Amino acid sequence: MAKLPDPAPQEETSTISELRSAVRQTEHRFEVTFEQAAVGMAHVALDGRWLYVNQRLCDITGYQRDELIGMTFQEMTFSEDLAANLAYIKQLVAGEISTYSMDKRYIHKDGHLVWAHLTAALSRDEDGTPQYFISVIEDIHERKKLEEDLYHQRQAFMAVVENAPDIITRYDRAGRFLYINPAGCKVAGRAQEEIVGKTHAENGFPEQHNRRWQHAIAEVFRTQKPLELDLDFTGPTGRRFYQANLAPEFDARGRMISILSVTRDITDRKLIEEERVHLLAAEKQAHAEAEAERQRLYDLFMQVPALVCLLKGPEHVFEFANSRYMQIVGNRELIGKTIREALPEVADQGIYELLDQVYATGKAFHGNEVLVMIDRKLNGHLEEGFFNFVYQPARDTNGEINGIMVHAVEVTEQIRNRNHLRSSQQRLQLAQQAAHIGTFEWMIAKNEIIWTPELEALYGLPAGGFEGRYENWAQRVHPADLARAEESLQGSINGGPPYNVEFRVVWPDGSQHWMLGKGEVAKDENGRAERVFGVNIDITERKEAELQLAKTLEQVGFIASSSKLLVASMDYQEVLVHVIKNAIPAIADWCRIDLHSTEAGIQPLRISYPDTLLKTQELNFKLEDPATVTIPAVIASIREEKTPALYTHLNDKDLQELTYDPTEQSLLRALHAESAIVMPLTVQGQIEGTITFVASRERGSYTMGDLNIVEELASRVATAIERARIYHNLQDLNANLEERVAQRTDELRMLNANLERSNQELQEFAYVASHDLQEPLRKIQAFGNLLEEEYGAEISDGKEYLDRMRNAAARMRVLIDDLLTFSRVATKTLPFSPISLDLVARDVIEDLETRIQETQGTIELGELPTIEADSRQLYQVLQNLLGNALKFHRPNVPPVIKVSATIEENSQLDEFYSGPNCILTVQDNGIGFDEKYLDRIFTVFQRLHGRTEYEGTGIGLAVVRKIVERHGGTITATSTIGEGSTFIVTLPVTH
Repeated sequence: MAKLPDPAPQEETSTISELRSAVRQTEHRFEVTFEQAAVGMAHVALDGRWLYVNQRLCDITGYQRDELIGMTFQEMTFSEDLAANLAYIKQLVAGEISTYSMDKRYIHKDGHLVWAHLTAALSRDEDGTPQYFISVIEDIHERKKLEEDLYHQRQAFMAVVENAPDIITRYDRAGRFLYINPAGCKVAGRAQEEIVGKTHAENGFPEQHNRRWQHAIAEVFRTQKPLELDLDFTGPTGRRFYQANLAPEFDARGRMISILSVTRDITDRKLIEEERVHLLAAEKQAHAEAEAERQRLYDLFMQVPALVCLLKGPEHVFEFANSRYMQIVGNRELIGKTIREALPEVADQGIYELLDQVYATGKAFHGNEVLVMIDRKLNGHLEEGFFNFVYQPARDTNGEINGIMVHAVEVTEQIRNRNHLRSSQQRLQLAQQAAHIGTFEWMIAKNEIIWTPELEALYGLPAGGFEGRYENWAQRVHPADLARAEESLQGSINGGPPYNVEFRVVWPDGSQHWMLGKGEVAKDENGRAERVFGVNIDITERKEAELQLAKTLEQVGFIASSSKLLVASMDYQEVLVHVIKNAIPAIADWCRIDLHSTEAGIQPLRISYPDTLLKTQELNFKLEDPATVTIPAVIASIREEKTPALYTHLNDKDLQELTYDPTEQSLLRALHAESAIVMPLTVQGQIEGTITFVASRERGSYTMGDLNIVEELASRVATAIERARIYHNLQDLNANLEERVAQRTDELRMLNANLERSNQELQEFAYVASHDLQEPLRKIQAFGNLLEEEYGAEISDGKEYLDRMRNAAARMRVLIDDLLTFSRVATKTLPFSPISLDLVARDVIEDLETRIQETQGTIELGELPTIEADSRQLYQVLQNLLGNALKFHRPNVPPVIKVSATIEENSQLDEFYSGPNCILTVQDNGIGFDEKYLDRIFTVFQRLHGRTEYEGTGIGLAVVRKIVERHGGTITATSTIGEGSTFIVTLPVTH
């Protein structure tokens, strides 16, 4: 009989029971985690049948759990993705790879496609035999849609920028070009690669242009506000004027990073970088025993790209945290610590309270894009993070809550990219609005056209008002332009040049607007046209300007052709007849001139043309009697107010106010009169008459531009009338002209005689001053010297009076010498001859050498030219100016004097001299003076300081002024008290 084994000891039985309990808890915890995961999870048979799925996978596919079980993943996989999926499975079963991940599309229960990210691993038994697949499936449909939207947005934005007629550029903080579109390259005359990366200055643009851009870019970076800049630029196409709108660009955190500029003759959008989120990749081993199952589950959580941790007990003690979770929190010590101890920085962010709530109620919490501030680098600096997470209560085998399973996915980059997309959309909208551009995308095969709201507005439609098909666009194109527009579009699709055509569109209200259509064709991998990306640009304003320009040129041509007769003719009636007959049809369909002048030789008359009632091209010419004619109300008002009248649309009341009688009213009605201009003919501030122009309905309404043309014509007609009046007056003046000439000749003869007598008296005064006045002074000084030599000891206190007498005599002698110098400026002269200002200045400096040394002064000479002048008098000018600069220096400050000269063209209208001038300047750093005394300093005996402060008689600058005026020049000065003065002398270079 076989021996039975001994009964197991009580300790061994207890150990087995504990192991079984641990296994059950582990299995239960896995099932809870599997079921409550934020991503789809499943076990899949080797033939593709779904064996076990969680609720999240049901939500993704739209099937109930019992509907999925029994189905295969093959029948739910989009046909284009199935081959790649099966190839991965083949490699997995063959042991070539341990896991794989791929993006694929599942067919939702309702038939639409759902994008998902699949991570799969193969479970094998202990012998390595494949058992089933473990799949982790995350819904990435929104991310894929976002990528597609980003692609379309980028295509639309680049279509706007590349085809925009405006210059679109972007700059960094240093003012370097980050981007420039083809329109900008065309204006600059350089290739894009030559411009980008350099500043305006480095690109060789004009200096003034560079400074304005540099200032504007710095200003926008400083204020972070848009700025409008007006500028002009001379490039390959000549000088052009531009208006630039600079707008700051910010990143997702609100930091200004660059400037977008749209420059009109009167961005590059950043590609959104989106880092793909790594989805769940797990490997699950078949549970054989508790430790192996726990290890397998641990490995799975450690490999998934999501944040997974397990918090135990009401204090939320970390029991487990995978590597992704550890990475997010800076790899700090977590295990065994409560969440309050491990993550103190989240204390005021509601995290603790949420965990307490889940633990207390047993209800899971789902967070979507929740902001959490984390010390990721353990340096005390909190960084933002956005997370989608689930707080799932964990229960023991008895169903009691004993912890919380945390499963989270960081979506920070997704949110930032979404903000980038929103910013890009705003920039695109700004560019379209600023440039009056709308974009479209035509999917040729589907015949679907996507229009932006800006393009709908250009067609007079509300947002969403475009039906979205080709024929809907075609019916809005003007019938006369449709064939040309379609020919350009179809030619581009068939491989011809890019779509580029101008055409008219008809708005719902019947108005017509001009468009410039541009576009590029995108082809598929087989070279077939698949899509057309393009823009429409409203060019109505430009087209209207072209039409107005043609009309204005015709009007200007009429004025130019009339000007010759207006200038040459002395017969005012001939002038009026010419103007009125040639104004039709250049600027009007009917014209009338009314003269009511009372001047001699000018008769009141009325001329109108043509007569549409009689259907004749005859002038209606009437001489008027102002006393018997009732003039129209408009003409009476214009005579009183002296301002023109513009009627853009005439009614019956307007016709009555414009006309003399019912016959004229009938005439204008027969003409279909639509608009009128009544312009006064003003001669020397007096209204001499009016000129009336009427436009028919076919011509259209007059504008302010037409009013300006008529005003110019009226001015020339008034000038011709004034010339006729002057001609009449000249006939009267000729009669007494000889008498006036004789009278004027006598007056000039008397003036010359007085001038000669004045010069003689001046010469006599100079003789007296130099001989008779100075002789007594010499005797006073001589006798004073003798008194001091012979009786100096005896007069004692009287010596002071003797010294004062001699000093007064010396000052009087200096004063007489200076006065004599002043009087001789016009009498003691040398003829003008070429002299070198440089040599004269050096002679003066040599003579002032002693005074220069005493003051420790410096005189700097610039390049001085040669001019025609009186050398002796110019010596006197420089001696007085330099001597004053040395005299009036600041105490303890050595004088620094700069002498320079330039040759400039004569800007003054002078009948005697029109040649170049020499501008001579003497600048010092002395005491200066108040500029309100500028006229005073050039007057004889005028001083701004007392004799005790500075010596001198106050005649020196008066002498300088008189010499300069004798040379036909001028002198002035500028000064600042305490900083110095600058004297500017202007002299003719030749005489």
